[in-house]
Order: sequence, then C-alpha cells, then structure tokens
Amino acid sequence: MPDPMTTCPPPPSLPALLERHLPMLQAYVRNRLGPDPNVRDAAGDVVQSVCRQVLATRSAFEFRGEERFRAWLCTAARNKVREKHRAGTRQRRDRARERPLSDDGHPSAAAFFVTPSEEAIGRETAVAIETALALLSEEHREVVALARIARLPHRAIAEIMGRSAAATRKLLGRAILALAEHLERHGVDLECWQRP
Repeated sequence: MPDPMTTCPPPPSLPALLERHLPMLQAYVRNRLGPDPNVRDAAGDVVQSVCRQVLATRSAFEFRGEERFRAWLCTAARNKVREKHRAGTRQRRDRARERPLSDDGHPSAAAFFVTPSEEAIGRETAVAIETALALLSEEHREVVALARIARLPHRAIAEIMGRSAAATRKLLGRAILALAEHLERHGVDLECWQRP
C-alpha cells in the first residue's frame, strides 16, 4: 500500500483547469485585441475558439503545472488573435477616441493589476487602467498581459515572445513606465506599476 504522505494528488482535469483560468484568459484576450469597439464580441469568439482547441487535445493532455498551463493558454490565444488580425476582421481606429471596456460580466485587465488593498479602486481607476493599456504599443500590451494578467515568469514570457528573458524584462520595464506615466497624469498611483 502506498504511503499517503508520498502519494501525489491526481492532476486536475483539463475542463477544471480551463474553468479556473477562464477569467485570466478572457482578460488576456481583451487586452491583446486592444481598443477595438467590437472587442467584446471578438474577445468572446477568440476565447471560445481557444477553449475548443484546448478541449480537443484532451486525450493527449499532460499536466505540467499551473504556470505551463497558463503559458499554453496564452500561446493559443496569441495565435488566435493573430489569425483574427490576418483575416482582416479588426478595423483600426484612433485609440484616443475609443471608450474603455464597460462592465459586461467579464474581467477587465484592471482586475489583474491591483493588490488586495487596492481592490476597491473604483470605476474611474479601472477606466484609467484600461485606457492606459489601450494606448500602449501592441508589443508593450503583450508583455504586460503575459506578466500581469497571466502572471508568467520572465523565462516563460521570453519563450512565448521569442526573446531572451533579459530582453523581456527590459521591455516590461519600459511598458510599466509608460503605463505609470499615463496613470500619474490621471492621478492614479498603483503600487503594482513599480514591480517590473
């Protein structure tokens, strides 16, 4: 009989993992799509497509840890967003005129940036965060989403973005600085911007 102290719990099922990481996936996709006025519909399509793709691999799925699973989801989502861009379904608009995402039941990127003490930041701060994210370059939005929304370490971010860990660390630092400057101009000062 195996010793209960040395027996590892069974890995979580793929549907359970997907359900647990769905809010992160939704926020990541919304951030990656940027300030598109139809982002909610487009994000829903991308998330649904990623979930179908992930569940289709159920028979070959091997759990390698939470971090690897989040990286896998982000990579799949990143590829789906690229497909959507290539298909020409996303029209570019002046980012400054776009309204930030409204409460539609899905988590916004702002929810992944605050500490527990900042949780009650209010709608105005959430709007400022969404606006600041929308004003970033695509590359900066990508590194911020991987680091702050998916909460991946630099080595995983580097692998996904095809860069070195040092390069992604510098890129994240520049992106966080740009966000912090924009938020400062709007009277928002969150601790999390200081932690690249």
